[in-house]
Amino acid sequence: MARRSNGSVNAIGQREKPSSMVEECGIGNRFSIRITCMFTAIALSLSFFVALSIGCVSRVVLLSIAGALPPSTRPAAAAASDAVAKYEPPPREQARTMSGKTANQLPSPKVLAGKDVPYTTYTSKTFHTAATVTANTLHIDRTTAMLLMTGKTSKGGDDGGPDLVAQRNKPKVRDSAGEWIPCHESPNPQCSRGKAATHRVDNVNTAGHNSDANEAHLPAGQHLLIDLKDVSSSFLNSESRLAEAMISLIEQSRLTLLSYHCHSLVPIGVSCAGVLLESHVAFHTWPVEGVITLDLFTCGGMPLIPVLPIVESLFAVQREEGEVEEGELGVKPSMLWAHKLRGFREGFAEGYDPSDNPLDGEMERFLLGKMDYDLKRPLVSTHTDFQSFEVYEVLPSAKRSLTSYQKSLDTEHETYESANPELFLPDKLLYLGGVMQSTLYGEAIYHESIVHPPLITHDDPKRVAIVGGGEGATLREVLKHRSVNYAVMIEIDGEVVELSREYLKEWSDCSDIHGSTVDWCLEDERVEARYEDALAYFKTKYGQFTTGVAEQDRFDVIIMDALDPNDVPEIAEELYQSDNFIGSLYRSLTEHGILSVQLGETPWFASAPDEVGAFSNRAIMIQKMQQVGFKSIHIYEESHSGFLSPWSTLLAFKHYDSRAKWYRSAAEIELELQKRILPTKSGRRPLQNYDGATHFSYQMPSKPFETNDCRAMDGTYKCGNYGGFSPININVPISNLEVREDGGVLAKTDIAKHSWIGLDDQVKTFVTRPSTWSVLDSVWRGRRSSFINYLKEFGVCNIFLGHTHCSAIPRIFQLMNSDTESFNFGDWTSLTDRKSVIYSPVIDRHIRQVLKASKMTLEDITEGEEIVMRSSHSSSCSSL
Repeated sequence: MARRSNGSVNAIGQREKPSSMVEECGIGNRFSIRITCMFTAIALSLSFFVALSIGCVSRVVLLSIAGALPPSTRPAAAAASDAVAKYEPPPREQARTMSGKTANQLPSPKVLAGKDVPYTTYTSKTFHTAATVTANTLHIDRTTAMLLMTGKTSKGGDDGGPDLVAQRNKPKVRDSAGEWIPCHESPNPQCSRGKAATHRVDNVNTAGHNSDANEAHLPAGQHLLIDLKDVSSSFLNSESRLAEAMISLIEQSRLTLLSYHCHSLVPIGVSCAGVLLESHVAFHTWPVEGVITLDLFTCGGMPLIPVLPIVESLFAVQREEGEVEEGELGVKPSMLWAHKLRGFREGFAEGYDPSDNPLDGEMERFLLGKMDYDLKRPLVSTHTDFQSFEVYEVLPSAKRSLTSYQKSLDTEHETYESANPELFLPDKLLYLGGVMQSTLYGEAIYHESIVHPPLITHDDPKRVAIVGGGEGATLREVLKHRSVNYAVMIEIDGEVVELSREYLKEWSDCSDIHGSTVDWCLEDERVEARYEDALAYFKTKYGQFTTGVAEQDRFDVIIMDALDPNDVPEIAEELYQSDNFIGSLYRSLTEHGILSVQLGETPWFASAPDEVGAFSNRAIMIQKMQQVGFKSIHIYEESHSGFLSPWSTLLAFKHYDSRAKWYRSAAEIELELQKRILPTKSGRRPLQNYDGATHFSYQMPSKPFETNDCRAMDGTYKCGNYGGFSPININVPISNLEVREDGGVLAKTDIAKHSWIGLDDQVKTFVTRPSTWSVLDSVWRGRRSSFINYLKEFGVCNIFLGHTHCSAIPRIFQLMNSDTESFNFGDWTSLTDRKSVIYSPVIDRHIRQVLKASKMTLEDITEGEEIVMRSSHSSSCSSL
């Protein structure tokens, strides 16, 4: 019997599947379908390619609509029109693969000969986007440097050189013989990244405190930010040219570029970032606008500011014809930049002191670290034996216009700027030790403020000494006085004098002074320049144990234009705190000698008193001046000196009589200037700022000085007495007083202590200046005059202003009985007390109130009680 099969044979001879299988396929009992593997593969492949084609077409359409299609796949005119109005970008270089291997391969960074570069690992991730046309990564080429350093190749180690392939992950250093050895074989166990673990540096307080030569790297660095505009658009859109410029920048800066990565952007522009052994460099370009921004960060100690000319020479490529509008061809690229210190130094470098690093102070915060200068370029940056010396030329965008400056240089076209170029010149800033000393547009005002007030106050200044003043400007102002026949400048740093002569010619230019036969002030025959320590000079010649100093060897005026009182160096403390030095200054002055001292910035309203604040040296010096014998001390400020704050000056008079000259009227000062100041050869005014009105303003200290003085330990007394008319004190009208028939004045009501009486009449009191009273006395002496008779009968005279001067007080006060011991009304202090107050910004600021309206009740006065005036400072004029 035949064996039964699992299926039957159909009409054409094919074996049929069992019904159960057919049912499983859901086909039924009549039909069956067989699908081969080949058919399935072909169908899927066709579907994939169809979908891919549709996707590519859709991408092109969408990018065209968005205006972001690469120029290589769109018509050039359409791409330029959509990307940038009226600009057709230059043709792109041939697109490259990620390896960068094309005919236009970008240059590779190289190791500088003689420089050890540790081996590093590399990790990279690139994201493909429609915004980039090319993406290229280049790595350091060590071959050249290895050949120069060892004379060997670096291929596989067959020739004895290091196997850069097999040992690429093993850090290496060079031994004493110059051979490459693995790090673990080096006798120096701390060779990671070629840096020593210790942070002890021999000279940490300099700009190069983080130098590679010291084999120490702090967790700190320098950051240079640079913006360039009006740069060639073709250069800014050329990836290869930009890469070459970046590599040249790194090589010329003596840095090491390990690798860099560049992207050409859609529709235009290039971005590159480079990894340095020292840190990084990066830039981005806007070709249409002609702008590139670049930043360079290093953790090494090499100063970055000297790199600026290199950046400018490589990246400030001038625009060519066809890249600019008509009339703009020839415009040179301009550069804005800022330098910042980054990271931490204090606590990581033993002995580091920010005040000793010129880059870690005022110059960094207010000049180098700011980009709001249309022009900022160093003219000189060097070190003398004593300090750093820097001069910068700047155009602050808020005060000076770069366009106006450029117009002032155009002599072919007549403009206001070209006719007055001196008004549009860049400013010059002088920094010593990182601290600004003077500016081109402020130096004349500053030096006038410390020189002319003391010389005009002196009757006949012939001999003048200058402490410091190496720029020569203080000397220049002194030599403008006809009476001066000898001026000695004592400057410890002779290099500052020579550098100033070269880079700050305006400061010491005496060529325009009438009668001058020299251009440089220090060559004037009246001048003696001594390059020595001024402290030692005065202590030796005029010290406390020095005897036999002739009067002709003393000085009429001494001007201290040296360190600020808040400077940290010990020499500043010696200048402002030494009893011997301050005493020697006093002894070196003639009988009516005057000392002028620059005292740094004016205090703020919120400043602590000088005794406990940053200006303790100032407070100590003023105290010691009183102790050595100066009779009157005054302080004033000048707010136009070009500094960040108003600058203060102190005058100390050896004789009390000098107050009379100091308190002259503005007209009297103008007359003295006309007599004493030499005219100019050019016809210009010899003084820029100082005149009678300026001197008049100097007679009254600023409100911050008054406020600061009030916060002193003895300030409450002075401020309570003379700090203006306080609303706390009641003003009692004269109508509340009664004049007795037998003499004397009674109170008609109770009057509280510290109440004003007749203030309305007191403020109208007529006060004569010493010079005015001298004229009145000489004209009317021996004659009858109702005015003189009135002063003799009712006037009060004193010497508060240096010489005798009188005032006509209200008649009610003349009717009061007076007593020197038993009194309840009068001034807060007598003239004797006032004369003993050698220094008081409060009294100086309110001196007109003191002279006119200073009388108050000194005790509580009850109704019917007699008011008795204190008789002390006032003397009757009847004897005159």
